[in-house]
Amino acid sequence: MIYPPHTLGYFVADLMEQRHHNNSSLAQAAGVSESAVRNLLKVGRDPRAKDPDARTLRRVADALDVDPLKLFRLAGYIPAQADQISVRAEYLGTLFDRMPPENQAAVLSLFEALADRPQVRAAMQAMRQETATALTGIDLVQPGALRVAANRLISDYQMLEAADVLRIEPQTNVFGTPWERLPESTRQRVKALIVAKLNLRFDPSMVDELYRG
Repeated sequence: MIYPPHTLGYFVADLMEQRHHNNSSLAQAAGVSESAVRNLLKVGRDPRAKDPDARTLRRVADALDVDPLKLFRLAGYIPAQADQISVRAEYLGTLFDRMPPENQAAVLSLFEALADRPQVRAAMQAMRQETATALTGIDLVQPGALRVAANRLISDYQMLEAADVLRIEPQTNVFGTPWERLPESTRQRVKALIVAKLNLRFDPSMVDELYRG
């Protein structure tokens, strides 16, 4: 089946392939019907496809371990934002992750050579020199990535109040990197987002709350 690039159907189909899901297994993992999954795959490809409801998008996002905002934007529920990673960048990132280490090093060397800022060059060098931790050299500022990190920590620690951020342990895994190895500024951003979510009694099933983050 051919999916037009940069559409909801394309994005979901690609994630299903990465996560080794078929229609049936994804439907079971997400707690939705197979017909709902088939409809998602048609969005952007078949004009007869129905607009997916927010609950389905949220459940499928959780099952595919992806930021639900990506699905909400592709479905047209909320507008794209300039500071969000595009679907094209997401796709290129997926290709990078599938490359052997020597090819990844070559790509990072190219980015380093093209970098127009010293801090970017330094980050590329750190990534090439230390491959054991996923976030080496990276200070997270992207809202989507920060939101995913905050949501996972809230879930993993079953946080109920703002003070629970103090329970995050140094070796807690965040995107393949121990919490204590993240830049201090990244840790502060994630903790601030967690506090904001808990103080607002964040409900992840609500699209508006997701958008406000």
